[in-house]
Amino acid sequence: MDKRISTADLKVGMWVTNLDRPWLDTPFSTQAFFVASRSDIADLQKYCRYVYIDPAKGRAADVYMTALDEPEPSRPVEAEDDLPAFEIVYEDVTSVQEELPVAETAQQAAKTQLHEIMEEVRAGEKINASVVTQVVAPMLESVLRNPDAFLWLNRLKDVDDYTYSHSVDNCTVAIAFGRHLGLPKKELENLAMGMLMLDVGKMRLPSELLNKPGRLTEAEFQAVQQHVEYGLEALEESGGFGRDAFDITRTHHERHNGTGYPNQLSGNLIPVYGRVAGLIDCYSALTSARSYSRAMSQNKALQKIYDWRNIYFQAELVEEFIQCMGMYPTGSIVEMSSGEIGIVLSQNRARRMRPKVMLVLNPKHEPYESFMILDLMAQFESQETRALDIVKSLEPGSFGIDPADYFL
Repeated sequence: MDKRISTADLKVGMWVTNLDRPWLDTPFSTQAFFVASRSDIADLQKYCRYVYIDPAKGRAADVYMTALDEPEPSRPVEAEDDLPAFEIVYEDVTSVQEELPVAETAQQAAKTQLHEIMEEVRAGEKINASVVTQVVAPMLESVLRNPDAFLWLNRLKDVDDYTYSHSVDNCTVAIAFGRHLGLPKKELENLAMGMLMLDVGKMRLPSELLNKPGRLTEAEFQAVQQHVEYGLEALEESGGFGRDAFDITRTHHERHNGTGYPNQLSGNLIPVYGRVAGLIDCYSALTSARSYSRAMSQNKALQKIYDWRNIYFQAELVEEFIQCMGMYPTGSIVEMSSGEIGIVLSQNRARRMRPKVMLVLNPKHEPYESFMILDLMAQFESQETRALDIVKSLEPGSFGIDPADYFL
């Protein structure tokens, strides 16, 4: 079981499982690592006030922190401005089963086109903003019809295709979130274009630096941070991008309490789309497998982001994001009160704790010959049977389940 300790109590030989902040904001590019030297300890102390360790995998600590030892945010934060308020209510007009093949076509086309765009940037060419608009359009229309199709597809990730999958995930989750907030279609398009281009500056960094496992040196971490400046340069050189795209690129690594980069902005000094981008970028990274780290369950990632509210991310934004994704996001592997195992297929917008679930393993955890789709909301409202509940969310890959095997 993970234990929380102050970084002042770190010792060589400990196995660190989690940090007190988004790991993307530190030189530690994995979600778990071995403390191998005094240098590792010094770096952890520089970036974190406390960390979590697993005493079963490494050295134990002499003392552990309790809930009473919870540290205060490192800096006071200015009062927030309100999130955008719109009265647009989007309705699902297709089922997830109907939308999935359309969404898959849009997703694959987006990855192919994005690969071409990024490689052109790597070669020193300019971005064609009109092409980016064409990439975004099919994804936008699909998510407006039913966001769960793309959120399901986002679980079917290729570890070796992280850069492009991550950008497309960022884009589609942002559209789904903007849809939830009721943003007008034009605003959704602006947000989507900015999110798709969020990491374009990384194309000007060496690939071996971006894919390096383990701890980066301080010089390497500073080099990685340069992707923000490179991204802004790429957008400026290309033309055709609006203010929102620049705001997203410029501020997606800024943090609510002023501990981000490159300008240590805090609170409402961070543009609202920059706040949205930072939150979604972190969520997508936490739930993605890399060549050197495992994916975190969506439920656990949401819990971590909730713990970081009013520290690294605006509390109101976090609460709305959790409302949008649901406590059991689409694509999550879950255990039912019956002992059955299922995959969350789609959300019930009115009651997020009762989504539609595809049951794939029986109570003995044996595969069903044919899977059954259960609407927990409809079952709850029925008087004929006792409603099943989701007991807990499981880690990706539990029971050898791969959502790709159950693609409808």
